[in-house]
Amino acid sequence: MASLPQMFSLATPEKDDDMLKFVLRGHLLDCYEWMYFPFMAETINHGRRDVSVDEYARKGLQMSVDRIRKNQPGFNHRHHGTWLMLRSCTRSALILLAASHSHGVQDLMPEGWQEAVKSAMDMLRFWEEEVSDARDRLHIITELMNDRRGSTYSSS
Repeated sequence: MASLPQMFSLATPEKDDDMLKFVLRGHLLDCYEWMYFPFMAETINHGRRDVSVDEYARKGLQMSVDRIRKNQPGFNHRHHGTWLMLRSCTRSALILLAASHSHGVQDLMPEGWQEAVKSAMDMLRFWEEEVSDARDRLHIITELMNDRRGSTYSSS
């Protein structure tokens, strides 16, 4: 980030981003997500907890919420990144749900994670008639949300 030319600096407010900066921020979010993924996997899948692992797992879970929130303005618009947005936001929702189902990880869950998952569900619902796998992914996420809360979310 520090080596970017001034005109591409991400030190500016996100609300002022043009398309190029928006895409750069998305790629940076990808990098962070992949850096934190091993820590989330260790915590979620194997229950490994210590100060360092917790710090990076927490950051990774926050990145999952951030990915969904930052992409939300484009959820209902066809654009150059729609295909990837559907997949990456669905992945983020599934990571959050996996963590929420994992025993002993609830203290790492970021604020607003459920709202982020619901937003991803809305995105999939919008595209389910047009994108063949959106309906299946929506069904999976809906079932996981229902299992988590004991309540009933509708996938349609």
